[in-house]
Amino acid sequence: MSLKANSAPKNTKYYINSAIGVAIMVFFGFLPPIQSVTPVGMKILGIYIGLLWLWSTVDMVWPSLLGILLTGFSGYKSVGALLQAGWGDGTVIYIWLICMFAYFINKSGVSNIIIHKIMTAKFSKGKPWVISLLFFTSAYVVGALVSMTPACLLVWALFGRFAQDLGYKKGDRYVPFMIVGIALSGLMGFALFYFRLPGSIFIGYAQEMGVNISFVGYTIESFILGFGAVVLYTLIGKFLIRPNVEPIKAGYDFGEGEKITSDQRSMLILTFALVVVFIIQSMWGKSLIGTFLTKLGTSGIVVCFLLLMGFIKRKDGNFFADLIDGTKNGVPWPVFYILIIGMPLAFAMTDESLGISTMLSSVFDKILGGSTNGFVVFVLLVTGLCAISTQFLLNQIPGMVIFPIAAVYAQNMGVQLGVLCLMLTLCSNASIVLPSANPIAGVMHGKTDWIDAKEIYRDSIPLVLVVWVLCVIGWLVFGNVFLNIGA
Repeated sequence: MSLKANSAPKNTKYYINSAIGVAIMVFFGFLPPIQSVTPVGMKILGIYIGLLWLWSTVDMVWPSLLGILLTGFSGYKSVGALLQAGWGDGTVIYIWLICMFAYFINKSGVSNIIIHKIMTAKFSKGKPWVISLLFFTSAYVVGALVSMTPACLLVWALFGRFAQDLGYKKGDRYVPFMIVGIALSGLMGFALFYFRLPGSIFIGYAQEMGVNISFVGYTIESFILGFGAVVLYTLIGKFLIRPNVEPIKAGYDFGEGEKITSDQRSMLILTFALVVVFIIQSMWGKSLIGTFLTKLGTSGIVVCFLLLMGFIKRKDGNFFADLIDGTKNGVPWPVFYILIIGMPLAFAMTDESLGISTMLSSVFDKILGGSTNGFVVFVLLVTGLCAISTQFLLNQIPGMVIFPIAAVYAQNMGVQLGVLCLMLTLCSNASIVLPSANPIAGVMHGKTDWIDAKEIYRDSIPLVLVVWVLCVIGWLVFGNVFLNIGA
């Protein structure tokens, strides 16, 4: 009886939000056209706004399918053309492939090896803030090489044992400082390379618009800003927050680490090899091998690695990588349902025949007012909107909304789209305040044995501000400098 009573309000809320979203998608297009937007453009806008509501409040899968059907009847493109544009989009295929590759890295268990190697660095003994930074560095490195989920979960688990053994308890200032910092470190590490989500989505947008992004330049600037935020947070802890770190000065034995297996060693080699190949493609694109890699494309490069992994068999007769298992369990399918309609709709925003891009550009003109001051306001507005909205929505969604709108105006201002891609990726990944921001934030809010919501807000909100300020400074100071490397 109580189960029905508890589930009824949830279902009522679900159906109310569903009705609101569907109503926006269906009826918004009947409103009088806004400025230069055509009647078909109004329908596309309504579908886009309704989808954002449904994705945020209800589900990702069925709203995406509804979006395909309604867009197919809007007069923009047929359902068949949308499916082909969505499932056949190069970015969607690339993300599917790279997610499979990342799944096999994670499944190998190499994350524990990486974390132990970093945490047992001899120079850290008796140095509380060096050890603290190593916790963050462990999460950052695993986030970059494997994924943000093992980065945060495994380092949190290690820190929990560390804190308990040293006598820390819930309420001690050092504990929430570290838990929040580990979360952001894993997310910033996940943003290091542009073949991760959500960066790969933005890069895909840019490439579809005819812009190539330097892998090396992107990675350098991402490291400076992303890891810079981690270092700055550590310094804030040491000099401003100043929690009690006396128990750490006596030293701590992290114990014997697991011995690396041949499979784990192979996965590490393959991971570094993939990064090296992308560097060669970016830096030496005109060389013989660079030309070959460019023709192969990013998706083709990942296919080659998966082909090798799927071909090799272990001594026990099993495949080194079960590609069927990777397809089934390694791919975030709900995100793909967003992409199959999100990508076509994003390009519709820039389709001049619909009038949406013209209307948005005029809005930006009124807000920014042109000139150098207009550019500064543009940077503040784009990064600020992304950093704030990502706290309420799944971290891929804000960037997907902002990028196609900002890209039109950015190109008119001469802004390199690679910079826009990077800043939106970093701001999107600073999603640590609310449980709705991403799964990692949700898990962090559930660690009530160590931290409560007030402590999360106290430490995470200033940390998001740190990331935002660094992105603004990085954009205004560095601009296209690093993105021109190897371009």
